[in-house]
Amino acid sequence: MRKTSNHIFFWIAYTLYFFLSGFITTPEKFTQIHHIFQNVIISVLEIIACFYLLLHRIFPETLPTKKYQLLFFSLITLAVVCSVGNALIIYLYRAIINETFNFYRSCTVGLNNLYLSIHFALAYWFATNFIQNVREQSKAELQKNMLEKSILEAELSSLKNQINPHFFYNSLNFLYAQALPMSKKLSDSVMLLAEMMRYTIKENDNEGKVSLMKEIQYIKNYVAIQQIQFDGKLNIELEIIGNINYRRIHPLTISPLIENTFKNGVLNDAQCPVSIWIETQADNLFLTITYKRKIGICEKNIFDDLMDVRRRLYIGYFNKHFIKFEHSDCSQKIFLKLSL
Repeated sequence: MRKTSNHIFFWIAYTLYFFLSGFITTPEKFTQIHHIFQNVIISVLEIIACFYLLLHRIFPETLPTKKYQLLFFSLITLAVVCSVGNALIIYLYRAIINETFNFYRSCTVGLNNLYLSIHFALAYWFATNFIQNVREQSKAELQKNMLEKSILEAELSSLKNQINPHFFYNSLNFLYAQALPMSKKLSDSVMLLAEMMRYTIKENDNEGKVSLMKEIQYIKNYVAIQQIQFDGKLNIELEIIGNINYRRIHPLTISPLIENTFKNGVLNDAQCPVSIWIETQADNLFLTITYKRKIGICEKNIFDDLMDVRRRLYIGYFNKHFIKFEHSDCSQKIFLKLSL
């Protein structure tokens, strides 16, 4: 709306300028209404029509793709149309008011109007493209700075939370040894927890990635611990399709989605089991989670809970991921695609 009003204001101002400059130089041609119509209105309307034709049709189809031959042919065609069209309009108008008609002069006026239109359109085209490029560069720079800041914050957070892994290993091994003669369920839980802790604190490769197989094993261990906790009564369907060997992924990328499912989903409904489907195709990973939401859980709660996940995806897979949330009255579906 603002852009349209700016255009209208410009053309009104230009029309007044056109009239005043003509009145100052040749006042005899700008004193009567029919002279004003002929010398101002017709020319301005022709300039406006050519301007928008150049700006929205000819320039976009020729300049970005460097089709200069097509541009030249379009301008020649437009020059013929403007000169002959202007001459025809002036001829008809002068026939109505019974004045003499000069074909050569009318064609010259039409070409002059096209000349002005080309200048206006070129100036506007390059100015708007320059401003757009500056804005895109500023946006890209801002995104880069935000990404660098996020990475720095993540590194600082990692340093703050860093604990000697040997302490965990030794403590969990001790607990496992103590629990083994007392309860198999307890000892199995401690062993699974030890494997999960080892995965979360183990060093990654130079790209900050780990084996996809280990990420999926972490998910399996998480599901196994939950099953132990609820005496195997959870209805969970976990399916892995495709070759997960030799694939690399940023750690804890997809596992938080599983944890969120256990937090917000109904886990013991045999009619609506939790479905976790993971598939690899070429260099892509697909994850689909379907489950029944707990009463009182809305999509906004799930979306807010996954804020850290979406931030991690933004940092690790800036333009290489797609995540989608779908919901009905009581069910929730999460779809994720990653380019590994």
